[in-house]
Amino acid sequence: MSLSRNGSKFSRHDRIANSQIIDLKKNKMYPSSSKNSDQPGGFFLSLANMKAPDYGQAQLLNNDTLKNKIKEKRNQKSMDNDSMLNKFVTKVETKLISSPLKKKVIAIDPKTDMPTQIKPYSLTPQSRLQSFRIASPSQKPRSQSQNKRNEIYYLSKLQRAFDANGSDYFSRMYREHFHQTYQGLNCRFQPQNNNDYNRSHKLPKKHQRQLTLFFDLDETLVHCNETPSIPCDVILEINVSKHQIVKAGINVRPYAKEMLKNLSNYFEIIVFTASHSCYAEKVCNHLDPDSTIISHRLFRESCTQTNTSLYTKDLRIFCDNTNRQLSQVALIDNASYSYAWQIDNGIPILPFYDNKEDRELIELEKYLKNMIGTSDIREYNRNNLKLHLFVDQRGPYKVLENLFGKPQQLL
Repeated sequence: MSLSRNGSKFSRHDRIANSQIIDLKKNKMYPSSSKNSDQPGGFFLSLANMKAPDYGQAQLLNNDTLKNKIKEKRNQKSMDNDSMLNKFVTKVETKLISSPLKKKVIAIDPKTDMPTQIKPYSLTPQSRLQSFRIASPSQKPRSQSQNKRNEIYYLSKLQRAFDANGSDYFSRMYREHFHQTYQGLNCRFQPQNNNDYNRSHKLPKKHQRQLTLFFDLDETLVHCNETPSIPCDVILEINVSKHQIVKAGINVRPYAKEMLKNLSNYFEIIVFTASHSCYAEKVCNHLDPDSTIISHRLFRESCTQTNTSLYTKDLRIFCDNTNRQLSQVALIDNASYSYAWQIDNGIPILPFYDNKEDRELIELEKYLKNMIGTSDIREYNRNNLKLHLFVDQRGPYKVLENLFGKPQQLL
C-alpha cells in the first residue's frame, strides 16, 4: 500500500525511520540530529534517541534496585505527559473563551442556480460548492415556493431532457418527439384534393362554453395493440365488416378519463382522429360510456389528406362560416403535422404506448385550465409553447437555441 503526500509516495512501513523524528504538531519530518526530543515546541518521537535498558548491567544490580529505577522513570514520564496535556487543554479553553464559536446557518444563495438547475455535465465539485454560501444567523433560508422553478408545459421537460442527457424512458421520448415535431412542422405539403380549401363542416354546439378542445385519439388518449396477446387495459371487439370482427387490445393513458371529465366542465370536448369510425367509436364509448363528455366525434373522413398521403386536421373547416372561431379552438395531438395548417392552435403531447408511469395528461390539464378566460388561444400558445420557432430550415439545433437561448447538444 502506497500513500501520496505532496506528490511523492511512501510505503506505509517507511513513514517512520530510525534516523527521523516526526513533529506531530506541524506534521513534518526532521533528521534525528536537527531536533531534540525534549524541545517544548510540540510532541516529538525519536526512535534513535530512545534507549532500552542495558540488561547486561542489570546482572550487577539486585532485582529490587532495578525495579525501583524502572518504576521511577515510568512515573516521571507519566507526569511529563500529564503536564503537557494540561497545558494543551488550558490553551484550547483560553482560545474558546476569547473567540467563541459562531452559529452558522446554511442558506440558498438567490443569485446562483439551484443544483437541480445546473447541467450535470457542468456540475463539477467546485461548481456544486459555489451554489451555496454560509449565511449569517440573521438571514432566513429561502422558502420552497421561492426556489420552485416555473414549469412550462412540454418545454420545461424538453429542456431537461437535452440538458441532463438522461437515459431514462421519458428523457429519450422527449428527445425523439422533438425531432418528430420538428420534421412535422417543416414538411411542405398541400391538400391532395384542391376542393378541401373551400370545405367547411358545421358542428352544432351542444354547450355554450367559449373554448373548444379537439383531442387526438391514438397515442394521445389511448394506444391500440395490434395483437390482443400483448397486455392491455381492455379488449374491444371491432366490427371491421359485416362478416369480420377483430379484437383490439387498448391501453388507456393514465388519467385520461378523469382529465376529460374535468375539462368538460369548462370546455367543449371533441375527439378528432384519423382512425376509421368502426374502431374509434368503440374507443370513445369506452372513454365516455354515457356520452356526457365528448360532444362530437370526428374520424378519418373529416381529415385533410395531403399530397404526401398524410391525414392532417385543418381546424379552419370547423370554424369558417360556423359559430366557432380559430381564436377559440385548440388541437391536442402527438403528431405535429396534424396541426401544421394552424401551428399556434396546436398543443403537442408526448406519445403514449403502455407506460403506466405516464403523467403527461396531469400537466396538460393544468396548462389547459390556465387558458380559461383568454381572448385568443393562439396568442396563449405562442407565448408558452413557441411552436412557431420550430419552423426553421436551418435545422433542429437552431430551434433548440432559439427556444432556450443557448446551444443544446443534439442526440
